[in-house]
Amino acid sequence: MQAVEFVTKAHDGVVDLPREFQDWNGKPVRVILLEETSGSQSISQDTVANVWAKTAGAWQGEHLAREPQGEYEKRRELE
Repeated sequence: MQAVEFVTKAHDGVVDLPREFQDWNGKPVRVILLEETSGSQSISQDTVANVWAKTAGAWQGEHLAREPQGEYEKRRELE
């Protein structure tokens, strides 16, 4: 299997192959379509806050408990 990435525009339900891949006509291929977006998309603070609001308190498993952490390490005094 060979993976190839190129950018093109779909028209009338057809995606054209670049010239260097024209010999692939008739061969079975796997196509993954990704919509290109213009500019960079930044996540707004409102979106981040919304995610926290939707997921806070959503744990539905057993009760969470912090296990004992043991004793603190005893270090020698500095001289």
